Amino acid sequence: MTTPSICIGHHAVVIGGSMAGLLAARVLSDHFEQVTMIERDRLTRDAEPRKGVPQGRHVHGLLARGAVIMGEYFPDLFLTLAQDGAILVSMEDLRWNQLGVWMAPVPSPVKALFQSRPFLEQHVRDQLAARDNVRIMDACEVSQLCAHNDRITGVVLRYRTGEQHEEALSADLVVDTSGRGSRAPQWLNSLGYGNVQETSVKIDIGYATRIYRCPAHLPADWKGLFIYGRPPDDKRGGVIFPIQGGYWMVTLTGLLRDYPPDDEAGFLEFARSLTQPNLYEAIKDAEPVTPIAVYKYSANRWRHYERMKRLPEGFIIMGDAACSFNPVYGQGMSVAAIEAQSLDRCLREQEMFARNKGLVGFTQRFQEAIARDIKTPWLLSTGEDLRYPDTKGKRSLSIRLLNRYTHRVIELTTSDQRVTTTLLRVRNLLKPLSTLFQPRIILAVLRQELAAFRRQPTVTAPASEVSAPVDSSYEPLASKVEAGR
Repeated sequence: MTTPSICIGHHAVVIGGSMAGLLAARVLSDHFEQVTMIERDRLTRDAEPRKGVPQGRHVHGLLARGAVIMGEYFPDLFLTLAQDGAILVSMEDLRWNQLGVWMAPVPSPVKALFQSRPFLEQHVRDQLAARDNVRIMDACEVSQLCAHNDRITGVVLRYRTGEQHEEALSADLVVDTSGRGSRAPQWLNSLGYGNVQETSVKIDIGYATRIYRCPAHLPADWKGLFIYGRPPDDKRGGVIFPIQGGYWMVTLTGLLRDYPPDDEAGFLEFARSLTQPNLYEAIKDAEPVTPIAVYKYSANRWRHYERMKRLPEGFIIMGDAACSFNPVYGQGMSVAAIEAQSLDRCLREQEMFARNKGLVGFTQRFQEAIARDIKTPWLLSTGEDLRYPDTKGKRSLSIRLLNRYTHRVIELTTSDQRVTTTLLRVRNLLKPLSTLFQPRIILAVLRQELAAFRRQPTVTAPASEVSAPVDSSYEPLASKVEAGR
């Protein structure tokens, strides 16, 4: 039996059956007598992409912290994935090229499982469905919220099979994990709570993905390959990602509307145009087993529910419904897992300190908690996107300085394995961003800046000439320090 011994409420409803919804439902099953997860797609037993997750046909990475959290909530998950064919890969078997720099391989005892997004999602859903107090309703959508006296009391369901009809479903807590297309902003506005403030960074990225059979003679020095563009001009990247069944999932990316094509000749030509030849050389003679799937994503978008003056009790928003990231950095599933962990913690605190009040005050506390969870991955992803001058978004002084600093850190990873390890831990959300500012790394960055400053040619202009203006964003940090003395 999985029914919790102490419950904060009778019934919780989760809108959306993607990874954020699955993780939220798992957490809620420890705190509510009954949990219902509602998914508008028809769910099947096959680990195939579905309409509600169009990005599911493309590479999805699970960062280390996300994997740790998933393993805590689903202890048998990774063993089952491995038994069913997920690929075990060590960190030293991955090759990363960013800003034109190859990261030094990092020996590590830690290994990760690589698989397609639908394969992972199917296994998580199977383990969630095995819990006695969880019900999964598919081919069904939420058309509106039920509200009474500043509280959400349930949802109105619309069935999408047979004769469409609606019915109300009561709930003590409703969780919106319906993704980027969430209707929460419209629902809240119609109920009199006003508009939610949004922050966006527009990147206009396109994906093209094809699955290949792994060649008989695999590359000797890597199992996974990640090539990113080099700002400000090179907007193209690509990934080779091993997945279950002995296949490569190959995704090409293009930023700022430099979209990869969906025809075979164009796909290969785009791969050949990458700044590094490794990906093209690996796939040019490989056997494709699927057509090319394309997907476009316009902007990183953070809806700041934590800033709203009022929110109804009994309703929270998480996952991509609250904040969606450029998928190229692989943060979405892991941030959803971190938010699920915060949901668990907030509910336990509510049970401990406000048991007699039920869920009063919970909504605001939870939205503030996940805003803190979102901050670091948002800085990491949007900071990278804002390296491109044509990206539309606010470029604060802190973002410009952070980008300058992390550029030097990335350069250090070519030869310094300790720096590489630290950077990978930060990117995998295992360590805070402040970890990159250890004295040893700061000194190494300053040495690089001083070396760049000294390499600058010295030009003495005649006194009668007027100096041309210089774009200060390209000056070494050291020169800025000297000017401030």
